[in-house]
Amino acid sequence: MKNLLAFLLAFVFIAGFSQKYITVTTKTADELVRDVFIGSQNASCITVSNISVNGWQDYGNNPFSFGYFEKGTLPFDIEKGVILSTGTVQNAAGPNNRLLDDADVNWLGDVDLANALGNSPSEYLNATSLEFDFIANNTTSISFQYMFLSEEYRPNNCQYSDGFAFLIKKAGTQDSYTNIALVPGTNDPVTSLTINTSPNCPRNTEYFGGFNSTESPTAFDGQTKLLTAQTDVIPGEKYHIKLVIADHLASSDRTGRYDSGVFLKAGSFIGKKDLGPDLLISTNNSICEGESKTIDATTPGATSYQWFKEGVLLPGETNALLQIPGLPGNSGNYEVKINLGGCSLTGSIKVEILEKALINYGNYSFCDNQLSGSVPINFTDLSNAVIDNFSTAYISKYYLKQGEAETGVGTPLTNGWLLTENTEIFIRVESAAGCIPVVGKITLAIGNKTPLLKNTFTESVCDDKRVGTVQVDLTPYINEFTDDNSSSVLFFASVDDAKNNVNPISSLQILDADSQTFGIRVKSTNACPNVGEIVIQKKTPNNSTVLEDKPICENATTTLDAGNGFDYYKWSTGEEGPSESSISNIGIGDYWVDLSSNGCKYRQYVKVTVAELPQITNVEVNGNTATVFVTGGNQPYEYSLDNITYKDSNVFSNVPRGLGTIYVRDAQNCTTITKEFLVLNLINVITPNADGKNDVLDYSDLSIKKDVKIEIFDRYGTSVFNSQNQPYLWDGKINGRVLPTGTYWYILNWIEPETNLPATYKGWILLKNR
Repeated sequence: MKNLLAFLLAFVFIAGFSQKYITVTTKTADELVRDVFIGSQNASCITVSNISVNGWQDYGNNPFSFGYFEKGTLPFDIEKGVILSTGTVQNAAGPNNRLLDDADVNWLGDVDLANALGNSPSEYLNATSLEFDFIANNTTSISFQYMFLSEEYRPNNCQYSDGFAFLIKKAGTQDSYTNIALVPGTNDPVTSLTINTSPNCPRNTEYFGGFNSTESPTAFDGQTKLLTAQTDVIPGEKYHIKLVIADHLASSDRTGRYDSGVFLKAGSFIGKKDLGPDLLISTNNSICEGESKTIDATTPGATSYQWFKEGVLLPGETNALLQIPGLPGNSGNYEVKINLGGCSLTGSIKVEILEKALINYGNYSFCDNQLSGSVPINFTDLSNAVIDNFSTAYISKYYLKQGEAETGVGTPLTNGWLLTENTEIFIRVESAAGCIPVVGKITLAIGNKTPLLKNTFTESVCDDKRVGTVQVDLTPYINEFTDDNSSSVLFFASVDDAKNNVNPISSLQILDADSQTFGIRVKSTNACPNVGEIVIQKKTPNNSTVLEDKPICENATTTLDAGNGFDYYKWSTGEEGPSESSISNIGIGDYWVDLSSNGCKYRQYVKVTVAELPQITNVEVNGNTATVFVTGGNQPYEYSLDNITYKDSNVFSNVPRGLGTIYVRDAQNCTTITKEFLVLNLINVITPNADGKNDVLDYSDLSIKKDVKIEIFDRYGTSVFNSQNQPYLWDGKINGRVLPTGTYWYILNWIEPETNLPATYKGWILLKNR
């Protein structure tokens, strides 16, 4: 395959118009390596052999996956060089208005690439590789420059990336390849995932060149910046190098899509001159400002030297030695090109200048934030303020004596040193690079506290509702301490918390103690915090112990008296004054009085209601004794049988038989209540002869009872009378027929109305008919 292209004429595929875009040309493997990648200028430095190229060479009408390119008029970081692709290279030319998506399942992957990236060979298709043997004749390292471009550079792609590697090993050995296409400073292979600025998966963004627009010199969607691959070699030893790229297969796509390409800079495969380690601030070997260092590129057999800074030729610098003065503008990347007569070497070194520390002399004020009279100083933080061009390369030390600062002899102050008064101290700025120390004097001062109108404010608040707690809003008290509306203010549960600035509280607080002290921390925009105290005293007004709800008779009036001992009285009826402790001629209704005492005011409510009348619940009769039961009203009660003579006792003896009336009045004596009761009149003889005497059995008095029933039986048990209706009379007859003289038995049943309990009475009666 490596000789397959030798017979072809150069054929150029031009993309775009006026050659704005890159152009791609076919070349043989020898031409790509000897003429382009290494170049005739390096032929005597690098001896190459065993050159071969592998890729797709019969892909429809677009036969090649490798070739030679030159940039057009659009910006591109490589002027010309070699392109290796996972598709056909002529499609790589811009504009970027299509998907590069060449694929063929018969175009296989590469085992060496898969092994180098730790994947299975079955995961790759569409591989292209350029490989050759080389001997570096007079250098201990080689390097070359390249860019990786890919259609896999899509903003939302954080999963798929084609693979490529630059593999090197000693020729003719079974040694494993080493991949030198790595992200600078890491062991990560370069892919569209390891160098990316996608917001979903950014990595090593400083090496990403950008996502390409439509008007791009290539048709790829994104690219890296110009990168360098390098490795150490042994002069005279033969090495084999393999530059290979392939499509990585997505799990759902086994054909290989979204092409990628690696662009190799022409003439960049050259030997390296070791100029020593980079002179960096981070490694403590930078150049100190005011001093200088010499870079030595001396190489036996060299015929000329050219020095560059940041790619720009340094006029007149044609010697092997380059002296770099320690001036701030001299930091940068320095390169040298060494001509060995038909061969060239390059060397590079990064140089940083550690500037002298610029000390900002003056006064530095610190707030006594805890108001303890002293301020712990953190000198590490202080250095950031004192040194205008602060760098972590500086080593700052602080002393109380100037001589100690100048000589560095003595014990420097440590973090946490307490500043108790304005103090002059001396700073010594050293560096691990060994630069000449810088010494200066500064003054540390305790800052002025925010002025307060007063340090303590006491306020009384009233628990006017006598609930034991009162809500307090601390916000209005701010004006007692400051009239600066721009000040920041915090409240605390104690003055100590305010001093320590811990556990701030809301301005709304519930006060349950008789006195509570709060802390207020005030800080103006141009002064340190200050702390005051707010003392809140809870006062409780007294209430009247004699003013109570009063019952009165309907249409009556009364007097409401709150009692003495109050500073001022204000009644809901309009009466008020320091001696208006009572109001008179008050009828039924709701009233209140504001009682002032202890500097507070309590509103006490009182009702005048219609007096409850007493109720006779029961009159219990036992023989000729009646006992009266009363509830409600206002005790004590008085009792009477004639509404004339009253007594305290509710028991009446020797009560006449028959219906009676009980009279009761209470202490309020709004009205007299009555109730009928019955002392049962026991009848044993009737003579129904119409003489007007004992003509009937008369129990009509039972009409005051409930569910009355009278039954009368003869001596044989035969019912002769049965009545459940008034007037409960029996005239000695049955169905109008006169009964014979004799003894009869009767049963009386009823329900007591007050208790709903049944009552029964049994007796006999003598019936005499003449």
